[in-house]
Amino acid sequence: MKPGWQARRLSDVCEIIMGTSPPGETYNTTGQGVPLINGPVEFSPGSFGKTVRTKFTTAPNKLCKENDLILCVRGSTTGKMNIAGFDACIGRGVAAIRAKEYQPWINHFISSKTEDIYRLGTGATFPNISTPALAALTLFMPPLSEQRRIVGILDEAFEGLATAKANAEQNLQKRPCSV
Repeated sequence: MKPGWQARRLSDVCEIIMGTSPPGETYNTTGQGVPLINGPVEFSPGSFGKTVRTKFTTAPNKLCKENDLILCVRGSTTGKMNIAGFDACIGRGVAAIRAKEYQPWINHFISSKTEDIYRLGTGATFPNISTPALAALTLFMPPLSEQRRIVGILDEAFEGLATAKANAEQNLQKRPCSV
């Protein structure tokens, strides 16, 4: 660890909101009530994609805020993440992680720990991450100015990769087929 960086528990630097599912009879797809995020069905592609509206509930209980990190905490998708595209109710398959200081650093750090997060799950058939296990996850926290600098570099790199991928896909589509 570099000088000036601190090892911190996730619960020290973030609010962790574990989802709980509202009653099934309150679900709908007609837009009544609050959007509901249960898991990857409501995720757009990529770890930093924004959640999408597919289900709603008229009896929301646990809520996330727009731009919270949404992390899958149950089953085979444990560790998969997206960013909340809107305020929503969160079901029991996900947790919302809200940074106390700088959300983009938390997002990148959690994204780099997907396999570690999956291993936090207990249960042989259906992994499940407990609140204490998630809360105890160790993060390395540089000073805020360094967090911002690193996030800027990462965002630029990922943007470049996305552009290169899009260009490659476009070039492949333009290429004539040879028989």
